[in-house]
Amino acid sequence: MKIAKYGPDRIAAVSGGKLIDLNLAYASYALNKASEVLPYELAALRVPADLLQFIRAGRSALDAAYEALHFAQALGERARGPRGEPIVFDLAAMPLRAPLPSLGSKLICMGRNFASHSAAAQAARAASGEARAPVPESSLQPKRPAGFIKFADTVVGPGDPVLYPARTRKLDYEVELALIIGTPGKDIAAGDAMRHVFGYSVFCDYSARDQSSDLEDMNWVRHHKNFDCAAALGPWIVTADELADPHNVPIRCTVNGQLRQNGNTSDMIYKFPRIIEYYSVDQTLYAGDLFASGTCQGTAMEKKDDSWFLKVGDVVELDIAPIGKFANRIAAKQLHAH
Repeated sequence: MKIAKYGPDRIAAVSGGKLIDLNLAYASYALNKASEVLPYELAALRVPADLLQFIRAGRSALDAAYEALHFAQALGERARGPRGEPIVFDLAAMPLRAPLPSLGSKLICMGRNFASHSAAAQAARAASGEARAPVPESSLQPKRPAGFIKFADTVVGPGDPVLYPARTRKLDYEVELALIIGTPGKDIAAGDAMRHVFGYSVFCDYSARDQSSDLEDMNWVRHHKNFDCAAALGPWIVTADELADPHNVPIRCTVNGQLRQNGNTSDMIYKFPRIIEYYSVDQTLYAGDLFASGTCQGTAMEKKDDSWFLKVGDVVELDIAPIGKFANRIAAKQLHAH
């Protein structure tokens, strides 16, 4: 199922160019199919309208959501809530929000996790004559997953503007596959890891390349990775039961219609089972936590010149075919008087 977030933090299924409010659809299903006298109350328990609560409710909520979806699909445009309220909306006319489960979600992003991107970035650094020493060959394929944290409140959604940070002149893009945890766990074995997955979404890691520093600089906050609009997520979540193999998924990014990135998650050095295993050691992963795959070749930092770095007015489109696509426009930051 494709689950979108819209309006005042409500979830909806995406089906045939329509959004179907799952909570209201279940309330209608309960009233009409089971003669439930408290349909709204039952729907709040079975299919919560809030995304995080829905994920936490587990498989039973997803099963109930499928029942509600099939009920609403059968009625089509005639589908209404128990009080006659609409539950089906035109997808094209409804602004979507980032399907981020919570501002408390952990966002763990992989670095140097695609062989093609690591090699291209290394070659570009060497060709540019950059003063910093080249990354050691051993670091191009690290001995363990190498990740960093992005703050959840930096995430924007489909169609939202991405504000150009004042601190940089080299804003870069990275299309990635996002994995959302469903079942909490700790010390998770790689063989069990995928049982903890709720679903997948499309993610963009925006980076201020001229603000980056090597690990020895002790810049653990990752100043170049955290600023307002430093990440984009959307257009919805595809549940794990509908994406058979997340490690064979095409990922694409265009800027102003020009294809920049065209890769596949099969190029991931560390696959999600190993990533989940590594980051769950002594650390509980909760429903709504998110892992980003890392990115493929084609970022601006790989060019010998600066021509591919983003500029105000550029439109970045992110596309992962089994999930969907969305775009963001780069906008000028509004300076506030003090």
